[in-house]
Amino acid sequence: MTAERTGAATAPHPREGRDRGSLTIVALILTTMCLGGGALIVDGGRALAARRHAANTAESAARYAVASQTLSADPDHATLRARAIEFATRAGVPPDDVDVRVLDDADGPSVEVTVTERTMTVFLAIGGASTMTVEATGSARFVYST
Repeated sequence: MTAERTGAATAPHPREGRDRGSLTIVALILTTMCLGGGALIVDGGRALAARRHAANTAESAARYAVASQTLSADPDHATLRARAIEFATRAGVPPDDVDVRVLDDADGPSVEVTVTERTMTVFLAIGGASTMTVEATGSARFVYST
């Protein structure tokens, strides 16, 4: 019989035990990267969608306010504000999140609407940020043609 079969002790490999836990560290790093990528994709996509909605609503509200006025008289600032807020409210934006400014420039009057959108987060809520806030501004100018 050989020494292996009789139960003779063999010397341990010199690197045995030094690699313990290496797979755990690699798995932890990969998991963190996947969660970070998921957060970027999901929450970043939600932020982009909210920004796009805010920009579209702001532009459209400004155009709607300008289109609601007649060109024969000077525009009524209170009516312009009310029309812009009315449009944004119908688009799903709370009235408190709509800022309307009527500007009287040398080029003629214009309406500037700023819409603030708040959206809930998915992954960033783990870090304590439960909402994201985005803002967009749109404007429309009265054009008088002769």
